[in-house]
Amino acid sequence: MIPSKKVDLQQKMFWILASLGLLFGLVFNFLPMTPLWLDEAQSASIAREDFSSLIDALRRDGHPPLYYFLLGFWSDLFGSSDSALRAFSGILGGATIIMTWFIARIHLNEKASFLAVSLIASSPFSIRYATEVRMYSLLILLLLSAYFHFYKVLHKPNNKNRFFYSLSLTCMLFTHYWSIFFVFTIFLLLLIASKRTLGIEKKEVNSLAIWTAGACIPFFLWLPVFFEQLAHTGTPWAKAPRPTVVAALTLEAFGGGKGSEALLVAVAISLLVALGMFTRINEKATGLEIGISELPWMRQMFTVSVVTMIIGSSVSLLTDTAFQGRYGVFFFPVVVFASAVGLSRLSTKTGLLVLTLFLLLCSISVARELSRDRTQLGEIAQVVINQGQEGDSIVFCPDQLAPAGNRILGEQFEIFAYPSLNQGERVDWYDYRERNSKASPSLVAEELLSVNNSRNNIWLVWIDGFESFGDQCGLFRSELNRRLGSGETLVNADGDDYYNPANLVRYSN
Repeated sequence: MIPSKKVDLQQKMFWILASLGLLFGLVFNFLPMTPLWLDEAQSASIAREDFSSLIDALRRDGHPPLYYFLLGFWSDLFGSSDSALRAFSGILGGATIIMTWFIARIHLNEKASFLAVSLIASSPFSIRYATEVRMYSLLILLLLSAYFHFYKVLHKPNNKNRFFYSLSLTCMLFTHYWSIFFVFTIFLLLLIASKRTLGIEKKEVNSLAIWTAGACIPFFLWLPVFFEQLAHTGTPWAKAPRPTVVAALTLEAFGGGKGSEALLVAVAISLLVALGMFTRINEKATGLEIGISELPWMRQMFTVSVVTMIIGSSVSLLTDTAFQGRYGVFFFPVVVFASAVGLSRLSTKTGLLVLTLFLLLCSISVARELSRDRTQLGEIAQVVINQGQEGDSIVFCPDQLAPAGNRILGEQFEIFAYPSLNQGERVDWYDYRERNSKASPSLVAEELLSVNNSRNNIWLVWIDGFESFGDQCGLFRSELNRRLGSGETLVNADGDDYYNPANLVRYSN
């Protein structure tokens, strides 16, 4: 037998470690100092628009409006610096921790609930999007809110809980279009659910189905914009992946990137989820046995998550639209709760060891990812600022490099974005692939020189490999070389240290 004092010490260490995981996550939510990369700069640019201009901007961007409205309101209050904009996501990340606790306390004991809080706080996936000027931290919060109020309805069916459940779904639809698959999945499962499946009366199942359908009504007002986006924007920056790639990208996102530590985090998460979802407590034999979890709420959450991901990735494949690991956000809540349940089923000593190793791997993965600049444009901007002159022109090829570059350098230099030679404040995704396929590096180079009457330097920030551009940027550089002489390469693209790498070439006049 293990002495009780030793057991008590292990229990205390378990709680201390889980608390450190929580603290770790809260601190890291507000640490990144890297310049905004493309998607973040795009968000910042759109959020600056007033109501009517914002709607028009989103027609050409391909996203619903809620996050941008909220970000614009936030920036009006706290400014539009990189740190201020990222703080909004950090606050939302903190709110997800609170919502996780509320859900866990409905279903789990105190220990498992605190584990869930610690795991979501320290998750590389959660931290990544709590430190990025994108809508995913908001989406995680709304997902959790939808689940929370769904289960509130099951425990206390009243119109207040039904309303907030429906409102959460509505807000999700106005935050990310994959929410359509999530809402459809819930509605479908409610229609086919039996009394035994949900543990509630059939009339309540029907009521929830009605409130789920009702959540879609406000979205009808947005349908004209949605259909226009569907016809003209899509995901021209990447192609549809194979199903195996979908799984790999999702696990990579949960682990925190491509590093070895991230891979180990993904493996650990998979094992903990398997332990939580596919073992059950045998009340008669006082132990665990192989089988689907005895927890009905977690089975429901798992089913909704799996079906949502299957429908969403299938639609992506059929319509040739891209899939990114961040779309796995719809599977993320059940990953957190199943992992917490799995950890809680281990003995205190084993659980302490597993939690220690897991949090260590998460901290290394997060620290590695956050120490890696998301764009090389910060390094490039420093060179241009130090060596550039008033009146210099900076050309970004392709235009996807321009929003981040414009944000850093736009007030000091004249900015051009290939192939349209606009100021590159944001990327116009409207009929993007078709426009780019018609671009001529030779003609764009000629046009650039015709509009650039300055005798100062021309700086080219470029890299090949972007979808729909192929080797156009390399050819564009060759055309500038032919007209201006071989430029001086001052920065070489570094894909190991930067999420968005780029080269820098100077043409001196």
